Amino acid sequence: MDFKAKKKYYNRCAPYEPLDPDDERNVDLDGLGDETGDYVRGINWTEKLLNEITLSDQTVFKLFTGHPGSGKTTELRRLAQRLSDPELGNFLPVFINAEEVIDLVNPIEVTDIISAIVFSAEKTVIEAEGGVPETSLDEGYLKRFWNWLTNTDAELKQVEFEVASVGKLVYEMKTRPALRKRIRKTAALHFSRFIKDAKNELEMLNRRVKNTLKRDGMVIIFDSIEKLRGLTSNWHEVLASAEQVFSGGAPYIRLPVHVLYTVPAALATRMTGVEFLPMIKVCDKTKSPYPKGINAARELIRRRVPDDILKEIFGADAMAGRLEKLILRSGGYPREIVQILQMSIAQKQHPVSESAFEHILADIANQYRMIVTGESFAWLACVAKTKFLTIENDDHRQIADLMLANHAVLRYLNDALWFELHPAVYEIPGIQKAITDIESQ
Repeated sequence: MDFKAKKKYYNRCAPYEPLDPDDERNVDLDGLGDETGDYVRGINWTEKLLNEITLSDQTVFKLFTGHPGSGKTTELRRLAQRLSDPELGNFLPVFINAEEVIDLVNPIEVTDIISAIVFSAEKTVIEAEGGVPETSLDEGYLKRFWNWLTNTDAELKQVEFEVASVGKLVYEMKTRPALRKRIRKTAALHFSRFIKDAKNELEMLNRRVKNTLKRDGMVIIFDSIEKLRGLTSNWHEVLASAEQVFSGGAPYIRLPVHVLYTVPAALATRMTGVEFLPMIKVCDKTKSPYPKGINAARELIRRRVPDDILKEIFGADAMAGRLEKLILRSGGYPREIVQILQMSIAQKQHPVSESAFEHILADIANQYRMIVTGESFAWLACVAKTKFLTIENDDHRQIADLMLANHAVLRYLNDALWFELHPAVYEIPGIQKAITDIESQ
């Protein structure tokens, strides 16, 4: 393979790149089960969310999560496209990337979430109407919000809190901790007023969408909040802040329009009502290969790299066996499938030798050995035997949070929910011993 081709296919396998619905690499994994109803991720997730929104006369509030790299953003983009279709939803989707508007390494508060939503909704409506957001936003909600803040809290008029463009206040809040802290404090002192004004603004924008754009309303899709993980020093504090914002029915972030939030995967073990996008089922509970899931993963690969190139990478005779081994070793984890494929493309020699291919798989396995520490062995062995998350104390909860966030424990869905260790975790000697200890009891 020449350098130009290698570069092309290497970048077609970028593991952290979410795909748009019209991208030729995009595989509708759930659509593969439409004829039989036997879905490789349990149900058709886009169809489920679409129906819950379009059929409801009441505003919908949804919390959605999944393992990092499981395909959440790709599915939510597919959902947004279908919601905007006049024949399906006729809505105006407001798609928000939390990485652009929220500081994801520090604790969050309701003020951050609501401000980002109203800003993004106004920006989307202005664009849909053919306006210029850069100028209109300086005269919109954020200007009124900033005027209210500065009239309420005189200290915000000091030089250290000066804002060059109020239309970019949300970005200023993300990048300037001192400003964000002061705005949070002021909003908290007048919280009912803040929430009322924000929701009134959304209702006004929703009327514009209906009357001017002739749509059925807005749908807020707040993506990437699940990436809220903090740093090693504040990980639990950051997670606790997310739990506080989204738990207890989340009364302050329920809106007068349909809204879907992605949340950290760890919250699925801490609160009810969180929808969880599972992995591709490539094996059943008995660890027997599941052909339909393997075929779905195989299609995911084929859309990125055609078979003639795959034969060049892996060898014509070895290709089928190596691809199946790659898929099974991933546990049906989409990002890891693509990552192993990219690592294979990057090899100096093609076809990839057997030792080089095993070295790639070992590199992936070593990442899990760094995550899985001795104090988690017994708990993980219990998951391996029961296929459930048994959480008896805070130590178990912290282990579960870490293992789900780092996909050492994978979640699947048939008719019922079940869990399994990542195949690489099974290879850790301490895990094997812990499983044997359970079996001998």
